[in-house]
Amino acid sequence: MRFKALTTLVSQNVGRSKKNFIMSGFGIVIGVATFVFFIGLGQGIKSVVLGKIFIAHQLEIVRRTFDTGLTQSDSFFGIGGTRALDDQVANELLSLPGVKAVYPKMKFTFPTRGWGGKRFFGKDVWAEIIADGIDPSLVAGDLSDPSIFRDVDAKQTCAASSECPTGRSCEGGQCVGLNCTFVDGEAPSTCPGDSYCAEDTSRCELPVPAMVSYNLLELYNGSVAAALGGNGGKFPRISKHLITGFQVNVTFGKSFLGKAQKGEPLTRKLKLVGFSDRAITVGVTLPLEYVRRLNQRFSGDDAASTYHSMLLEVSDQGAVPAVAKAVKNAGFDMADKTERAEQAGMLINIITLVFSLISVIIVGIAAVNISHTFYMIIFQRRREIGVLRAVGASRADIRALILGEAALIGLLGGALGAALGFGAAQAADLLSAGLPDFPYKPDTFFYFPVWLWPVAIGFAVVFCFFGAFFPAHAAARLEPAEALSN
Repeated sequence: MRFKALTTLVSQNVGRSKKNFIMSGFGIVIGVATFVFFIGLGQGIKSVVLGKIFIAHQLEIVRRTFDTGLTQSDSFFGIGGTRALDDQVANELLSLPGVKAVYPKMKFTFPTRGWGGKRFFGKDVWAEIIADGIDPSLVAGDLSDPSIFRDVDAKQTCAASSECPTGRSCEGGQCVGLNCTFVDGEAPSTCPGDSYCAEDTSRCELPVPAMVSYNLLELYNGSVAAALGGNGGKFPRISKHLITGFQVNVTFGKSFLGKAQKGEPLTRKLKLVGFSDRAITVGVTLPLEYVRRLNQRFSGDDAASTYHSMLLEVSDQGAVPAVAKAVKNAGFDMADKTERAEQAGMLINIITLVFSLISVIIVGIAAVNISHTFYMIIFQRRREIGVLRAVGASRADIRALILGEAALIGLLGGALGAALGFGAAQAADLLSAGLPDFPYKPDTFFYFPVWLWPVAIGFAVVFCFFGAFFPAHAAARLEPAEALSN
């Protein structure tokens, strides 16, 4: 039987028995809709959890610690200490297969406090400052102008003042701050542009660029502002556009908890230049070399040459398990955030798998129903099948006719189910828009990869094939004489 004739018969037969096929295909539609809905939901949640809260293709490495019962240490009562994270270790980690780049991170090893925020809260707020330093290249993609996140106090050679940043002039081949008169209080600075007059140097200094995590902004807007603002306090919600460029005063080497081991405290300004998922979760992130120089000033050379953690950027997410194993074999551990990322990803996959299995069960039951429907239709068409066999149709033609009808039902049911699942997702997003804001609330809870649509429709076609296989085999075995005589 030619393909054109086969498709004509298939469409005619489905049209004649459309009531039976609609009832039997209802389960296929519901099963595919459930499959599409929960796969989209799982992919959407994973994109938020592993793309914003955790970063799946990055591993954060820390020194291995031992629990002594009272505290955690990098050695067990002085025995079996792990290697310090330094530049040599960074080079070794970079040589591991699958590791694309290594970014050291260095935390402050001295007390620091900051104050500011009068324009937002009506008065200055004082707080302890937690900070770390990272390589500016790690966050370059998060800034419209990557050059603004740099070590502003790094030595810069010059031949003329025009080569120096605003607020600095060329003296002795080096860019140095302009002389100025420090004025306490709210008086405007005598320094040009964004620079300000530092009390300890009486020279114009540039604000230290700082970045914060989106997590911190979400935490403030979703929890802190709601909790404190509800008691009559002035804690408004803050957007990233509103707060970018905001400056605070910071005293390095001194806080409410005490002073640094060495060096005199240093008061400077920090300027928020942007947000990044790679910034420290709670605190501020500065250029690495600036933190290194401060650690050397207040804590010594050892603090300036060792890192607290290292971010390993993996070339492919599939290589993460092998890289993690190699790191552990080298005597290092994963940071808690990395461990939680693996657990979160596994949990999301398990939940998605459970709901996918439910979808398979629904479609499987529908396939059984389709099988019963085809047995009934074949019984009703026994004489018609006998006529087809009598005029020359082979057993393969009869089998292809029945399976073609099943394929068409699967194709239509799968497409309708996919559309229904997508529509349900859109309705869920509309309903969620009325929910109160909470940390990491996405614009949509769903993400539908391109491969999902052919997989969903193919899923329906395969199960319809499975349901019609035995009825088609039974129809092909009918002899013309037997079918016509009955």
